[in-house]
Amino acid sequence: MFVAVLLAGCATLSEDQCRLVDWKDLGQRDGTLGQSPDRVQDHAKSCAKVGIVPDVAMWRAGWREGVVAYCTPRTAWSEGSRNHAYRGACRDLDEEGFKRWHRAGLDVYRTRTERERARSEVERLEAQLKKAEKDDERKTLRERIRALDTEQARLRRLQETLEMGAPR
Repeated sequence: MFVAVLLAGCATLSEDQCRLVDWKDLGQRDGTLGQSPDRVQDHAKSCAKVGIVPDVAMWRAGWREGVVAYCTPRTAWSEGSRNHAYRGACRDLDEEGFKRWHRAGLDVYRTRTERERARSEVERLEAQLKKAEKDDERKTLRERIRALDTEQARLRRLQETLEMGAPR
C-alpha cells in the first residue's frame, strides 16, 4: 500500500503518513525524485515526533530501485534545464555522466534566462524610447535596442543548438 504523499521540497511526513507509510515504496519514490540517500534521516526526524522509527533497510532497498530510474541522461538534462539542483543521488551509478548531462541542461536554462533578461531590457528601452524627447537620446536607445536584438538572436540560435543536443 502506497500512502506517502510528499512534496519534493518538504522533508516531513505527517503523523498519519508515519504510521501508514510503506517504507520501501517511500524509498522508491524518493529515489525516483533524485532525493539524496540521506533523505531517510529527514523522515526519521519527522516520525520521531510521533515515536515511529523508519524501516531504513526497506527504505534503502526502495531508494536503490527508484534512483536507477532517476539517474538517466534524460532526467539529468531535464533537471538542469529547469534549474533543479543535483542532490547526489547518482553517486553509486554513472554520476559523472549524470553531472555532464545536468550541466548541459543548466546551459539551456542559463541561455533561456539570459534571453528573457535581454527581452525585458528591450521592452524597458522601448518604453524609454517612446518618452525620449532628444534626438541623441533616441539614437542611443535605438543603438542599444539593436545590440540587444542581435544578442537575443545569438542566444536563440545557441538555445536551439543546445536543445538539439538533449538526450532522446
